[in-house]
Amino acid sequence: MCRLRLHRDVSDLRLNGFIVVLMLILTPAIGLFGPSEPAIELVDDADARHSIRNSGSSLIDTPDWRIGDRWNYDGFLDVRDFVDESGVDTDVETLDGTLDTRVTDIYSLTVEGVSTLVYKVESDGEYEATDVNLAGYDGDLIIEIDTIEIIRVSDLATIQQEATIDIDFDYQIWFWTYTIHVADLVVTNEYDPALEGYDFPISVGESWETTYSQDISYSGSSDYVDIPDDTSTTNSTSWEVVARGSSGVSYGGCGQSYNITNYNSDGDATGYKWYCPAIRNDIKSSTTESIGFIATHELNWYQEMTRTRTLDVDIEFQLSPLDLDMNATVTVTDNSGNAVADQDVELRYEIDEDVRTFTTDSNGQFVADLNSGNSADTSEGGSEYGSHGIIAWISGSSPQIGVSTLITDENVHAVDLIANSAGVTVERTRDNRTVSLNSIIGFAAIPGDVMTFSVPVLNRGIMTSPATNIRVTGPDGTSSTSAVPALESLSEQRVEIDWTVPAAQPVGDAAVYFIVDEAGAITNDGNRSNNEGSFILFIGRLPTASLTVNSPVQTYENAILNGLYSIDPDGGSITCVFEVEMESGSMETHTEDDCVYEADWVDDGEFLVRLTITDEESDSDTVEEIITVLNRPPEIIVDASSYSIPVLSSVTLEVTHREDMDSQNPFSPVDIAWQTACEEGSSVSARCTVTPMVEGEYIVEVIGMDDDGATVTESVTIDVTNIAPSNPTAELWNGMTRMTADSRGVYTAEEGDNLELRGSAEDSENDIDSLTHLWSPDAEDHPEIQHQSVGQHSTIEHMYTTAGLHLATLVVTDDDGANSETLTVAIEIVNLPPKIDPISPPLPVAEDGEISITASVWDTIGDIDTLQNCFDLNPEENSDGEGEANDDCDLEGTIFVGSWPDAQTAPSMLVFHTMDDDGERASVQIPISVNNVKPSAHLSVSNQNPTEGDVVILSANMTTDSAFDLENMIYNWDLDTSVDSDGDGNPSNDIDHVGIWLEWKTDSHGTRSVKLTVSDETLVDSKTITILIEEAPFSFADLVSSPLFIILIVLVLAGGGGFAYMQMRKPEDLVEAPPEARRGRRVSMDDAFDDPEFDPFSEDEDRRRVKEQDRDEDGELAQVSEEKTSEAEENTSATEPEDSPVLQLTELDEEYEQASVADTLDNAVLSELLDEDETASEEE
Repeated sequence: MCRLRLHRDVSDLRLNGFIVVLMLILTPAIGLFGPSEPAIELVDDADARHSIRNSGSSLIDTPDWRIGDRWNYDGFLDVRDFVDESGVDTDVETLDGTLDTRVTDIYSLTVEGVSTLVYKVESDGEYEATDVNLAGYDGDLIIEIDTIEIIRVSDLATIQQEATIDIDFDYQIWFWTYTIHVADLVVTNEYDPALEGYDFPISVGESWETTYSQDISYSGSSDYVDIPDDTSTTNSTSWEVVARGSSGVSYGGCGQSYNITNYNSDGDATGYKWYCPAIRNDIKSSTTESIGFIATHELNWYQEMTRTRTLDVDIEFQLSPLDLDMNATVTVTDNSGNAVADQDVELRYEIDEDVRTFTTDSNGQFVADLNSGNSADTSEGGSEYGSHGIIAWISGSSPQIGVSTLITDENVHAVDLIANSAGVTVERTRDNRTVSLNSIIGFAAIPGDVMTFSVPVLNRGIMTSPATNIRVTGPDGTSSTSAVPALESLSEQRVEIDWTVPAAQPVGDAAVYFIVDEAGAITNDGNRSNNEGSFILFIGRLPTASLTVNSPVQTYENAILNGLYSIDPDGGSITCVFEVEMESGSMETHTEDDCVYEADWVDDGEFLVRLTITDEESDSDTVEEIITVLNRPPEIIVDASSYSIPVLSSVTLEVTHREDMDSQNPFSPVDIAWQTACEEGSSVSARCTVTPMVEGEYIVEVIGMDDDGATVTESVTIDVTNIAPSNPTAELWNGMTRMTADSRGVYTAEEGDNLELRGSAEDSENDIDSLTHLWSPDAEDHPEIQHQSVGQHSTIEHMYTTAGLHLATLVVTDDDGANSETLTVAIEIVNLPPKIDPISPPLPVAEDGEISITASVWDTIGDIDTLQNCFDLNPEENSDGEGEANDDCDLEGTIFVGSWPDAQTAPSMLVFHTMDDDGERASVQIPISVNNVKPSAHLSVSNQNPTEGDVVILSANMTTDSAFDLENMIYNWDLDTSVDSDGDGNPSNDIDHVGIWLEWKTDSHGTRSVKLTVSDETLVDSKTITILIEEAPFSFADLVSSPLFIILIVLVLAGGGGFAYMQMRKPEDLVEAPPEARRGRRVSMDDAFDDPEFDPFSEDEDRRRVKEQDRDEDGELAQVSEEKTSEAEENTSATEPEDSPVLQLTELDEEYEQASVADTLDNAVLSELLDEDETASEEE
């Protein structure tokens, strides 16, 4: 939609033609624009001078350019006059920008059938008018111009121009900016003959004219403007060097620049440029198109390309008669001034198609003969027959140029000194401002002006003139003589004289007379008729403007602006220009020959009028007056559709009659301005509909105003009665967010949201602040909850804690008891699922290590207390048989503390889950890690240095691990790590016995390494002990006949049977006592463990027996006195090794540990063990 609107708007631009005209303006002179009215150039640094000075003036000949020479200009287009005259609706006044010009190539081109050396000059210009309004739309107008100009080297005449013009309008709609590519246009200008904007050598007073054909071709594209058709026209343009001096642009070396003004075929000045020899180009230019555009450019900076070679072309006779044979000497030097020998140089006299190549000698020179020829100029003017450039050219990648101009004249003399009246320049300083006068401005002054005359002496002979003198006589009659040095052909010497116009200087012409070689000493001066000259300056007085007006006047009554009493003391005619301010604020300009102007206005007010008179000397004076315009008031009649209405009801009022005696507008003689807001949207129409907001009398006023600003006021009174409140409305806010209802008209919020309900109703203004609002936020479920407030608006807060549809109602009552209809608001409350705060996994623990987890849950206020919080301790098992495996409630609550005895059976994670009363759930998995504890093997021996044949008890009951792993521990014994009893090649991994302890009878002497290896389900540990077995005295006969041998045999058998029997018994019931403690009876394991004095290996018989303990009904040990307990602890601690680990041992383990301290068993103990084994065997 915006794009369509944009195209429609831009079409308006096409209609007003502004862009089209602008494009056409840019085409005549491409990047440099067209001609312009010359302006007075002012400088502020001139002081009054009273002296005569001599100044030489070198010949201002054709400049030499190089590739890379560059000029940068600031420029602007002044379009104000054009806008005023065109009627374009825009506030564009100027387009500001820059122009960058550079030489990019030097090459030869065939022009009019002649090989011609040319410069290729490229320019980039960009001009912009920002933040402007065009046809009612805001934006930026941007014009980019890229030009290519082909310029003749010999005289800087323009052969061809090509410009690429890009016009864009950055168009703004609200906050968006669109770039409208208005047009891309390529314009080519071709001139035949070439357009000579200069006539070298330049001298003040010179003028020339050229008639040429101009072919303009157009190409490009545009969606908004039509590309112009190609044209071919014949034009005539003339130029004149009107002044020498300051251009007003401060730049080094350009204090003496030359003002070249151009004129159209009607003789009207259309522009000017100031040529500065120091920069080889124009320092300033100003051009005006016929439709009112003014384009001005001033030099920013000049970048001169390094001259690696300097080519000086010295023509033997630079001023020459026709067909004269002469020489031209070309000197080539480098940038240090040294001669360049053996350099090929092309000499070109193109007007005669004379192109030759020479080589420099050791002095860097060559001399070429040439003939001046008889070719005339394509331009007409001056005394010369023709002026043609002679070019010295070094071609190559960095071409170098040298140029001199040869002037041919049919009437030349050897010496011809000229007192050049046409070349006199004049500067006038008035009020510390200096202006260079010219023929357009006029040469005039008034008393007090400081005049500076620059009088030139020119040698227009072909030979050097002898030194002489010049006598100058000023306007006051004072004469001064100044020396004139010898002047080469075409050289000029200037004499400057300052003169302050005296206060008593009479009105009239004042002349400066000058004569060169007054004595006639130069006998070979071929033309003495031009040795004298004069310059006429008019001395006048400033005109005085006078303006009388017949103020005040009424509308449409003529005001007489009388300037007849304006005078010009120095006589002559004056021009009267009246400026009249109109109702819109704009100024209309009128030029009146009789200096009287009649004006009238259609509206009253105060208006500025201004008279500016200008005399024939361009001096002016201005006077202003204010005219007051009076007006008569109009008449109006107003009627109402009803004079009694309920409040908030509409009534229409209408102006039924209006009249203005002095109005000339039959369609709207009186403007209407209702003094209240009209519902029609306009307060200036004949009808006005209003809705009174207050009970009582309602007065409506209307003002009628005529087109002169006079007003009249009428009023109508309406009786307004009361009404009940109406249109109750509600807004729901959730925090800072305004809620919107869905397609059903139902609002949706979440359980626990703190909602804000805002109510309002309409009523008359006198009732609106006393309205009573009654809210029932939960009318169905909780009708008892109500909120009441007074005012036009009400605000309550309510939180819904249960899910479902809730109804809120609002009833508004005014102070008269009238109620509004009940407003019902449907609110659907959505349950929020509970949330579980992130739970950090607990650190890994060992078996039986405690894990503690605390969960934190969140829910709305209504649900938080009813949440069901559970831990599923085994997520892989569906313990309750319902739902999923990970939703069991093995532990209810938010805190878990527990441990696992076995790492193999411990879960890898727990699941904590919670559920609210609406069945919404949340759960989180909590990784846990229960690590297996490596067992720590512990080996003890009853005698580490036994004698061969002794029985040694080996025990592993001090081995440590978790309680679960100790119950399932595997104990492997390798009784000799040096013997590979299982034949697997590794003697240290044999399993010679399995069990927590064993009795081993040594059967050989020597050193034995016994290795204990313990393992739980995943981890192992080993312990090795070295036993030194002493060799026993050996007697086989004694051994066989000894009863002890028989007893040992029986004991071994009985021990084996007893061991097997003990393996089948439950350890918590009975314990098999060591052999020394047995007396053929069974003892309770509890008694054996609870008797602190029991020692099966003690030599004391009483300590080898287990004492029965006193126990209560539950089998628990009866309380023992503190003394006995202390004594038992002392005895027990006395038997523990100093480095024993603190472990919970069975009583049997302790018995074996105590027994291990005995090195041997005596015969009595063995007898007792034997008796016990026999008794046990019989019982089995």
